[in-house]
Amino acid sequence: MTSAFLRLSLYVRILLSTVTATRVQAQANDMFPTKAAALLRAKELKCAGAFAMGNQWMPCKDFDAYEKAVRQGS
Repeated sequence: MTSAFLRLSLYVRILLSTVTATRVQAQANDMFPTKAAALLRAKELKCAGAFAMGNQWMPCKDFDAYEKAVRQGS
């Protein structure tokens, strides 16, 4: 393999791990103790509703809608 390919491969791995870490951090920051707080965040994300995740609440009607809203906001 060429050194250019190896550098590119390393860059892609770093980029993907950064994106994954950012998503996990965004998700952790969007866990709320009340449904009302999650609904306020949903308005910021331009999605509707809130859903329970264990004993916490997350914005949007479900996790798929949450992920879509976060992607669009990035």
